[in-house]
Amino acid sequence: MNSSYVNLLILFLVLAPNQHVEAEGFPSEFKTWHVYVVNELSNNKSLFLHCKSKDDDLGIQNLSPAANFTWSFQKNMLRTTLFWCYMSKEGNAHAALKVFWQDVLLFRKCLWKSCIWSAKDDGIYLKDFVKNHDEFRLQWEPGLWYTNNINIKLYTQG
Repeated sequence: MNSSYVNLLILFLVLAPNQHVEAEGFPSEFKTWHVYVVNELSNNKSLFLHCKSKDDDLGIQNLSPAANFTWSFQKNMLRTTLFWCYMSKEGNAHAALKVFWQDVLLFRKCLWKSCIWSAKDDGIYLKDFVKNHDEFRLQWEPGLWYTNNINIKLYTQG
């Protein structure tokens, strides 16, 4: 048997038992995922946003009130896909958090396709589609802390 076929068979046997198959019948690794960050700050405040992954810098965004930033991607087969964002609001407050990672509970809340994060006056929320409400995830921290190396802090968090 050709060694490339053997390697492919071994890879399939390692990954197949761990694949989650959703209602549509496709493993989540083959789905296109969408992440949204929405500015829901009051009083016409803008939101500064910088999102990244290990491989992709999505750039700096200044979201006007009610605006959103979104991106789409497919998870990698090794299940290490991770995106994180740094946000700051007027009034000297910031937050840094993971917005997509390998987690079945996260996937369920996002209905296996779309994770919607909202920046509100008191903190950051994740839309839980199953419970049909915004789940509080992180409070704003005082002051501004920004560096292009936010991945050093967030990539190592559990």
